[in-house]
Amino acid sequence: MKPQETSPVTETSAADRVRRSLYSRLPAGVREILPPLLGLLLLMAVFFVLAPTFRQWVAMTDILQNSAVLFIMSTGMTVCLIAGCLDLSVGSIFALVSVVAGQLMLDNAPWPLIILGGLTAGVLCGAINGLIVTKTGVPTLIATLGTLQIFRGIANMLGSGVDMSRFPAAFDLLGKGTWGPVTNSVIAFAIVWFILTKTKVGFHAFAIGGNQEVARLAGIPVNRDKVIYYCISGFMAALSSLVYTARVDFAHVNRGVSYELWAIAGVVIGGTSMFGGVGGVGKTVIGVLIIRVLEAGLIHLHVQSFWQQVAVGVVIIVAVWLDFIQRRAREKA
Repeated sequence: MKPQETSPVTETSAADRVRRSLYSRLPAGVREILPPLLGLLLLMAVFFVLAPTFRQWVAMTDILQNSAVLFIMSTGMTVCLIAGCLDLSVGSIFALVSVVAGQLMLDNAPWPLIILGGLTAGVLCGAINGLIVTKTGVPTLIATLGTLQIFRGIANMLGSGVDMSRFPAAFDLLGKGTWGPVTNSVIAFAIVWFILTKTKVGFHAFAIGGNQEVARLAGIPVNRDKVIYYCISGFMAALSSLVYTARVDFAHVNRGVSYELWAIAGVVIGGTSMFGGVGGVGKTVIGVLIIRVLEAGLIHLHVQSFWQQVAVGVVIIVAVWLDFIQRRAREKA
């Protein structure tokens, strides 16, 4: 009697079912970050093989240091994008806060007041964004594009041509070494994670981003919450500016140019949807690391800077394309 033969198709189907079963047993949070995490690990493996200097510990610490400022800003952008908002003014808030901190330093303000003044300026800028969007009905793209110019103009009026260096040593600890920036990144992560997962305002962000009108009909205070989201974005842009200013010990009006685009890129590459309703700050960690690892790896391979920009641009396009495909799949389901 011949043994029963197994069809290759049957074996493949059984293997697929096993893989799907194992994947479905993972916690929801792990399933969400697994695709971008695998992409990050694959990218690092490629550079480990191709670039011997990339394997050195100093290369890893440089990546962490260089990721901190962008990550802090991107945490605030994460909240906005989940809620279906967009904040193009964060780069200009970054510059304005740097100038505010510099002016307070020139006035011999103590370092806690410098930090408080900078953070307050960031929150006020965020509140202005939120009020413009909610009270006028101007689309978020246009509103924050306008405030991008306004905040940058104010920064130039306050700080153009002024030497704002030599901050107090205690203030400089915010950005010195590896631990200063990384510690502030952890604080930013913890704040946004708590807001998104443990507060009503955070839960509302997903509802508003998913369908704003349904959220409004459900009794969610959409306009109030949008102002809060922009305040969070402004706060994180301010914190990132203070960390960077402390790191270089110098404030300048030209800080933060195009940072808003890098922040959006980090959030979207990590897997937060450009269309709202889907995302998380854990994904943003991975997205920012993908950008910085890609940049660092290409530098270690001695690739010219303009090719680095091309590579990051391609990654952004692919990430948004995949987000669009996933959104269409969710709509059909």
